[in-house]
This record gives sequence, C-alpha cells and structure tokens, in this order.
Amino acid sequence: MNSVSLESIEPRMSRNRYRHNFSRHLLGVARHLQSTMMSALQQQYGHDNLRLGFSPYITLLGEGDKRLTDLAEILGISRQACNQAAKQVEAAGYIERTADPEDGRAKQLTLSPRGIKLRRDGLRIVAELDQQFAEIIDSSRIVDASKSLQKLSHRLSLSFTPQSNNTSASTVMGGFLPRLSDYTLQRLMELTREKGHPGLKLCFGQVLGLIGPSGGRIQKIAAIHDVSKQAISAIGTELEKLGYLQRKADPEDARQVVLIFTAHGEKLIADSVISGNELEIEFAEIIGHTALKRLDATLHDLYFGLALEQGIFDTGSAADISLLAHQLQQRLGEQGSKALASLLLSHTEYAR
Repeated sequence: MNSVSLESIEPRMSRNRYRHNFSRHLLGVARHLQSTMMSALQQQYGHDNLRLGFSPYITLLGEGDKRLTDLAEILGISRQACNQAAKQVEAAGYIERTADPEDGRAKQLTLSPRGIKLRRDGLRIVAELDQQFAEIIDSSRIVDASKSLQKLSHRLSLSFTPQSNNTSASTVMGGFLPRLSDYTLQRLMELTREKGHPGLKLCFGQVLGLIGPSGGRIQKIAAIHDVSKQAISAIGTELEKLGYLQRKADPEDARQVVLIFTAHGEKLIADSVISGNELEIEFAEIIGHTALKRLDATLHDLYFGLALEQGIFDTGSAADISLLAHQLQQRLGEQGSKALASLLLSHTEYAR
C-alpha cells in the first residue's frame, strides 16, 4: 500500500490545518499539564505509585468525605466500577474507609494523611504551572480562557462542582482542562468513526496525532507521552493491520523505522480534521464564536510557547534539541532545569 502526501488527497487538507487547530492545541496543553504534574508528584514529592486515574477521586474527596454511591453518581459511572477504582486508590494509600457519622453501619471514603499531602502538593504544582503559563501569555488571557473552559465543562456535565464566577484560574486550568481534553478526544473519535472508520480506538490518538510530514518516530512519540516504546509500537502494529500506517526505514538511522500514513491513513486524517471543525462548531454554540476564537488563540500561544510536539512536526537537530530540552524540563522541574542551565553555561564559559 503506497503512502501519499497530505496535499494529494480529497478533500484537500493543508499541513497547516492538520497541525494548527483548536483540538490539537487543547489536547497538547492538557497533556503537558498532566504529564508535568505526574512527573513532579513522582520525582519531587515522592508519590511513586501514582496513576492519572486517581485524580478525580483525590479532587472530589478533597472537597469532603463521600459515600461510594454518591461518588459514583458524581463521576457518572456504576457503583461497581467506582468501587474497583477506589480500591486501587486505597491500596496506594491515598484514601481510606471510615465510619459514616450519619449511619454507623455504612462506610464513607476519606482522604488519608497521604492523600491530603498529595492534594496539597498537586495544588502547589498547578500554581507553578499557572505561573509558567503567565510567562508565555498575559494573565488576563488565562483568566478569560479559564472562564470559557469552565463554561464548556459545566454545560457538558464534565465539572465536579457547580459553575462559579469566583473559581480561580489555577483551579480551572488544573481541574477542568484534562477532563475537557478527554471529552474532546472521545467526541473526535465518535465523529470520525461516523465517516467510515468504525475500528478506531481512543488509544490510536496517541500515535495518529503525532505523525508529521516526515513520518512518526516511535521513540519520540513514546517520549512525548512518557510511555514505553513497546506500548507505542503495539498501537502502531494495530494501525498497520487496519491499513492506516506502514513502516519504512528511517533515513536518519537505518537501525530504526518510521511510521508513515498510507492512502487510507491520509483519508482518516483528513476526516479527523473535518471532525475537528464540527467539534469547534459544537463548542461555539456553547460559549459563542468570539469566546471560542479567544480560547483557541490562547491555547495556540501556549502550545507553541511550550514547544509542544515540536520534535514531531519540525525536523533536524534543532528540533531534536528542543524536544530534549522540553523532556528535561518536565523531568527536572523548574529548579532542576535552572541548575542544569547554569551548569551548562559555566562549562561553555570554561571552554572559551
């Protein structure tokens, strides 16, 4: 099956629209927020057994103790599914079951001392991320974008708490953006399946969205998601079997392979861009076209200000250095990154 360029198919789709669109910017910034938080909580604060799925339970129980039934209702899942997830959080030591003061025979879920520390550490990291965002764009734009994110989350029943004009930008960016990104990915999958791609899975988005003009390198994609190369390779194999991708030798390293789109894969991407346009219309009906345009501009500037996915869409050594710098910043945190920069500068001066 032969590969083709993005511009050679109908409906015609430019690379510019493929890379520069609202959904990509939202998903990229949300992924940066989540991966930075997870890395900091694990590396800096010692929460080494943490999972992303724990987040809603820590958030909700941080607002007060809750019965399992009430927690499941808020999350919109079955009591059984909620109990299974709660057991994992409990086994990690972040929540515990205590007697319900209103019913001595019943139990309620409560944050353990370790869970309280996790929530406190998480809020501290979110505040640091807000500061990082404020260094890229004006803080007034963050507040404006936060209000739109909050309204979208509220209208789509994604928020845990009632809509409030007093909610801080930190709470919104840290609490609403990840859930809205999950909804965005799911909705894009639904819309694209309807266009003749019934075999799509949510996990495919990890690979499909990160294949640039020169293809996608498994190691780079794995680094961006902070998962193993084996996990990304397995998804790539599934996409090959469905006819969306093929592998070819990496022109930069004969020992490696590059994932590239087939003609069928190019059609999938073109359809996904159309789905993205449809999703933007749905969001605009909720917050208005002007507000959506402002939100998109803010996410765009954060996306490029943080150099997200630069190693995928830009080629050459400069892109590789930028990607490495971004990964080190995520791993080391702000203070560690500054220390590394000072060390490199001192060595540079010494070399002169």
